[in-house]
Amino acid sequence: MVTNAYILCGGKGTRMGELAYNLPKPMLPLMGKPVLEHIINQCVQNGINRIHLITGFLSNVIEEYFKDGNNWNVEIQYFREAEPLGTTGAFKVLEAELPEIFWVFYGDVVFDVDLKRMYDFHKAKKARMTIAVHPNDHPYDSDLIETELSDRVIQVHPKPHAPELRVRNLVNAALYLVEKEVIHYLPTGKSDWGRHQLPKLCKELPIYAWRTAEYIKDMGTPDRIQKVEADLKAGKPQRRNLRQMQKAIFLDRDGVLNEDNDLIHRPEQLKVFPFAAEAVRKINQSDYLAISVTNQSVVARGLTDEAGLNRIHAELDFQLAEGHAYLDDLYYCPHHPDKGFEGEVVELKIECECRKPKPGMLLKAAERYNIDLKESWIIGDRESDIEAGKSAGCTTAGVMTGNGLKNTRIAPDFTFYSVAEAVEYILNEPHKTLAEDLFKKIQNLSKQPYVIAIAGNTGTGKSTLATYIQRHLRKNGLSVLKVELDHWILAPEKRSSAHDLHEIYQINRLEKDLKEFLEGKSVTPTGYQRNPTWKIAPPMYQLTSETDVVIVEGIVALMLKNLVDIYDWKLFCAVSEETFYKNLYQLNRWKGRTDGEIERMIRLRKSSEYDVIEKQANLADSVIWNDKN
Repeated sequence: MVTNAYILCGGKGTRMGELAYNLPKPMLPLMGKPVLEHIINQCVQNGINRIHLITGFLSNVIEEYFKDGNNWNVEIQYFREAEPLGTTGAFKVLEAELPEIFWVFYGDVVFDVDLKRMYDFHKAKKARMTIAVHPNDHPYDSDLIETELSDRVIQVHPKPHAPELRVRNLVNAALYLVEKEVIHYLPTGKSDWGRHQLPKLCKELPIYAWRTAEYIKDMGTPDRIQKVEADLKAGKPQRRNLRQMQKAIFLDRDGVLNEDNDLIHRPEQLKVFPFAAEAVRKINQSDYLAISVTNQSVVARGLTDEAGLNRIHAELDFQLAEGHAYLDDLYYCPHHPDKGFEGEVVELKIECECRKPKPGMLLKAAERYNIDLKESWIIGDRESDIEAGKSAGCTTAGVMTGNGLKNTRIAPDFTFYSVAEAVEYILNEPHKTLAEDLFKKIQNLSKQPYVIAIAGNTGTGKSTLATYIQRHLRKNGLSVLKVELDHWILAPEKRSSAHDLHEIYQINRLEKDLKEFLEGKSVTPTGYQRNPTWKIAPPMYQLTSETDVVIVEGIVALMLKNLVDIYDWKLFCAVSEETFYKNLYQLNRWKGRTDGEIERMIRLRKSSEYDVIEKQANLADSVIWNDKN
């Protein structure tokens, strides 16, 4: 491992105003310690014990505080610039005494990074210099690094940028691993890495960009230092260090983040959904990584090449950045298994391990970012997304945008209208307290199984609540079986002779089946499909001696008079009238109905179904309000 680090501490901190009037910027207080002390502590954690501080303005303040470094178990040496030399000038002066490889850090950049990963990358690439890069929410005023697919740097775009610039959101994080050879190419005198030298060096030397999602923040302005301090108080930098297990929200691209315009192969075809940037921004502000995993057969089909796909993803980055959002990373599969078409790229027409429904991209991301897949989610609009997520061990969320899960044979764990609604639910966990209270209530009960009923009108969040409770109790070691009453609904073509809810739900059969189920017999319902295009096999319900909890979920759960008395806890889901009708329209548009058809359906069902179900709230032990507003 590299044990030498050079930290640039000579800046005056003019952007800090009065905060840096009597202090060099690296000595500004952060959580009661100078910023530079936080950086030195990171050096210690990464095995760096020889630290060289390049000072200038008020250098005596730094030297008096840190002295020889003994208090931090490091050896500190100083190089005091007689006049400002920029960020590279001191290295040219020190060239003869530099070690063969060393780190370069900036005294106003706070980081918490597993540097061994960057070192291993550097050695594997046989780089002469490696630049840490990361996406951020303001790439338009950051120095951007443009790379080849191999991660070799081909161009550096210092700010400000031309309005038409479209490159990936890879920001120079001002953290470098440098071979001594590089210094030979630097000029004598004042100059800067980012603005002056990197744009030249990348044309002459193998310089690589190492992408990380770890915490690296420039605290060079008053508002930024406040944000960094808030992050430190919350423990975010430490949690983001890749020595710690991470969790991710994996996002399909087409149909989830952007309109699915059928085989997008030019940047101008990509249109990010109006709600997508806000959803991704909320992930960025959370403890989850935002990682896109997308099948892109346009490459195998010959509609574009991987460089062209990179330009499309640069456009995606740009549109997300307009909403102050970014993807921590994006994985794509360029392959397609079907051969024999004009214009195809034959070598990419293969059966691979990365194309969804296989979980290859998720597994690769998990290895790269140390992700706990069981604590992660995938949000997708196709069966292949759901299957890949389940194969990887993630929680799956299907959305009604894009393909809308058409023709799926695998039900997602959760279904939401859009990525915005899914992210809101994942991050806020509105049912967490209820589920925790329930677990405390039942964990020591001797009755088995404990039976929970969840009723409520269409679109009021019954299924979401039931699934959340099921998953929460399972994580706490209980065996939970969820019975979905919708599986007993008559198929649409058989409803013409049904007179009311009792007949539509086959309540006589339903009561009989559930009674037998609770007596230990196996039960297989008719298997109503929530979406007309779905092809999901009906479940077989079987109670065992190990079953701790049964959840009976459906709009008629509290109408089963022969079973109501056996419920141990009765819940009723409700939403405001405005939300109810909004959800009805979203749900039925997803099913393929026109607005006119939906309006007629609402008029027909208002008194015969919706009003009848609403009265069942009086039978519940608790009413759960699931408004999203």
